[in-house]
Amino acid sequence: MANEPFAAKITSLWIGGFFFWIIKGFRGKLIDQYEEKYESRNVWTGYFITLIAMGVLVYFLVTN
Repeated sequence: MANEPFAAKITSLWIGGFFFWIIKGFRGKLIDQYEEKYESRNVWTGYFITLIAMGVLVYFLVTN
């Protein structure tokens, strides 16, 4: 995650929007997932995906 709160939020927004675009089967435009009405959903999803990815990385680094 980024050190600055704004950069962390934007990164999570992008990750979350991209995740939901993949879930929808790449239908529509990616930019449609970044509308204001989806902002909270995308940020929370991006935070959780980032936390899960960091947890998996730490797990593999510690166990191997």
